[in-house]
Amino acid sequence: MPRMNMVQAINDALRLEMRREARVVVLGEDVGRLGGVFRVTQGLYDEFGEDRVIDTPLSEAGIIGAAVGMAMYGLVPVPEIFPPMTKS
Repeated sequence: MPRMNMVQAINDALRLEMRREARVVVLGEDVGRLGGVFRVTQGLYDEFGEDRVIDTPLSEAGIIGAAVGMAMYGLVPVPEIFPPMTKS
C-alpha cells in the first residue's frame, strides 16, 4: 500500500468513488479549477468536469442545503465546508 498524507488519501478516495459511481458529485467553495483551499479536490475538475465538481458561493448553509436537495434527487453529494474558526 502506498504511503500518502491525508490530503492525498482524500483526493484518491474521491477520485476512485467518482470513477466508480457517476452519481457522486463534489461541491464547495473553490473546489473546481483551484482544487480547494487545501488542494483536496485538485485534478477532479479536469477529469470529471463542472457538472460533478461544483464551485459554490461562500455559504455553508447553502452548500449543505444544496447537498440535501441533491441527495433527495438521487445524487451522492460530497459537500466541502470549513469549520468556523474559534479562539482557544
